[in-house]
Amino acid sequence: MNAVVTLTPAPVLDRTYLAESLIAGKVNRAYEVHEYMSGKGLNVARTLHLAKRPVSAVLPIGMQDQYLLFTTPFPQIMRIMPVQGRVRVNTTVVERGGRTTNINQQAIPFSAEDWRNVVELTLEQVSDMNADWLVVSGMHPKMTDTGLPIDLTELFTRARNLGARVGLDTSGPELKHWARSGFANLIKPNADELASLVGRPLTTLGDAIEAGRELISGGLEIALVSLGPDGAVAITADDVVWASAVAPSIVNTTGAGDAFLAGFLSQVISPEASTKANEQGTLPELDIRTALTTAASWGALAVSLPTTLINSFDRAPVAQLREVDESHLLSETAIVRY
Repeated sequence: MNAVVTLTPAPVLDRTYLAESLIAGKVNRAYEVHEYMSGKGLNVARTLHLAKRPVSAVLPIGMQDQYLLFTTPFPQIMRIMPVQGRVRVNTTVVERGGRTTNINQQAIPFSAEDWRNVVELTLEQVSDMNADWLVVSGMHPKMTDTGLPIDLTELFTRARNLGARVGLDTSGPELKHWARSGFANLIKPNADELASLVGRPLTTLGDAIEAGRELISGGLEIALVSLGPDGAVAITADDVVWASAVAPSIVNTTGAGDAFLAGFLSQVISPEASTKANEQGTLPELDIRTALTTAASWGALAVSLPTTLINSFDRAPVAQLREVDESHLLSETAIVRY
């Protein structure tokens, strides 16, 4: 029981253009183009695989687009459920100076049958791998019959009954709903998302910690908050840990959050702890200090790369634990966005 299963409900074909600059309304030329299958859960899974952690990435893929799997790194970790529709396309323009512009396509809706099949395949992977974690990452598509976002209740309930913790990395109303649902063990908001969850701006580290504790009191186990240049903080019912790492350079911020989450997960799966937990009938305790420093390191590495793909950890900066200073002013006030 030392594995992670990720589900990306809305996988994407990522197309990244590297350009000297981007001028709106004008013809712009790229000096390099990258194209590959992506999505937040798949990014997490590939990074964990690179770190030699057991992982499986569940992806609903349009029947006409399955050829894309042969052009993406680590196809062996992917578990595909063919569904109706085409894979959406996200376009990123990265300028030489580091500014990034994203145009993301809306998620393709699910039929009731397709979503049921995705849920069953995901739970099959959780069971077969005896997984510590199920992580659902990215945009939540709508259902064709109701027009409402996918319902994760059955998936989360059955995964927890199989002994897995549940992690969620999304945004907007879906994050607001599931963060307080009692089904998720972990969420990974950024500062603005955390502010939106509690309905107030966050000016200091102490404000962020207080907001995280508010969510913990509602049944969440871990609030894992990325704070940009102010590092990251992990908040549980009993502990608060703050860490930061200096990025080698700032090239592309897309995918940094996925690397950050992968770093955390890489350190909270332990065969020894899980065996003991099974014998006692409880979930294992988590070493959030090591997990947070790894998360900060991998997140800082990711922003120095032109795409969302990490190919090596050799240049990952060393992250440092910091004494929690609740008076520390955040570089930018986190604002309520929804």
